[in-house]
Amino acid sequence: MSTVRLATLEDTKMIKEILYQTAYWLSEKGSEQWSGLLKGEDVHNIEEAINRKEVYVVYIEDEVIGTFALWDQQTDWDTDLWMKDDTRDYYYLHRIALAKDSHGKNLGKELLRAVKLIAMETNKKEVRLDCIATNDYLNHFYKSNGFTYYNTIKDYDNGEGLQDYNLFYWKVENNS
Repeated sequence: MSTVRLATLEDTKMIKEILYQTAYWLSEKGSEQWSGLLKGEDVHNIEEAINRKEVYVVYIEDEVIGTFALWDQQTDWDTDLWMKDDTRDYYYLHRIALAKDSHGKNLGKELLRAVKLIAMETNKKEVRLDCIATNDYLNHFYKSNGFTYYNTIKDYDNGEGLQDYNLFYWKVENNS
């Protein structure tokens, strides 16, 4: 069973390394997703997000297995994909990433379990996320972990070109 905690500024280097490793792993698979991280670009400004208490670290025993960011206020990206919502009733999941030694061990579900627990504890209505539509593995991963497909946004300009994105949500049960 995993444990989750808010990231601290002392975790910044480790989190950036996990994100970089994930971007590298994606590039090895032929994906350009998160390719900006390989060039030193961080569009989500993880350090600022850590300061705002929006980044989490997940452990099993004393070993870090991954990280993710949860926003309850939409970014411009979220507004473009989900339409404007000022309620703060939803979490927007970003930068979910497994540590290098955690790949291939079925540990991604532990990160999503932690996300769901935080959403329940903070009385959110849903957790929302976007996924590149052509990434069959991730689309299946989210569906098999209780997320529901909502919509596909076609030809969205992500700053590096046009891409289709699938939107998924997980409805928090204690608000049903």
